[in-house]
Amino acid sequence: MLSFFHKHLTTWTVGAASLLSGYILYQIPVFANTPNTNRVLLTAQPKKDPIYRVKFAPGSSSTVIKSSVRFGKKDTYVFHARKGQTIIALVTWNGQRADGNNDEQGLSGFTFVPPSGEAIVDPQDDRFTATSTGDYKVIVAQPYRLTSPKYTFELAIR
Repeated sequence: MLSFFHKHLTTWTVGAASLLSGYILYQIPVFANTPNTNRVLLTAQPKKDPIYRVKFAPGSSSTVIKSSVRFGKKDTYVFHARKGQTIIALVTWNGQRADGNNDEQGLSGFTFVPPSGEAIVDPQDDRFTATSTGDYKVIVAQPYRLTSPKYTFELAIR
């Protein structure tokens, strides 16, 4: 946690934001009952990974999303399914493993999360049966360093 004391709020908000690229600053008064209003505690919090709500085009029950995610970050996709429907979720990475290992066996690079919250990490199957009606999630994250952060996420609900 970074703390700055005895500095003017506007000066340090602008200065800290440029120094701490990728961080959001929260402002919390240090001494609420003192006459000195320039005393402020600033703390840096990392930005949250993005969450996307998937909506299908009218009359469609599938979509293809092309995106990219840096190693150590994740993209979360939320979508609605009814109990008994089949969910097909497939993530295909465009890059190769940066370590030179070309073995196709391994981690899928996504996590499937039903409404119950019980995550299925790196599933080897791309078909799931909706066990209840509600919001499901697919969380995409590079399973290991790749030569490209690009991926294709195919989602179909039948």
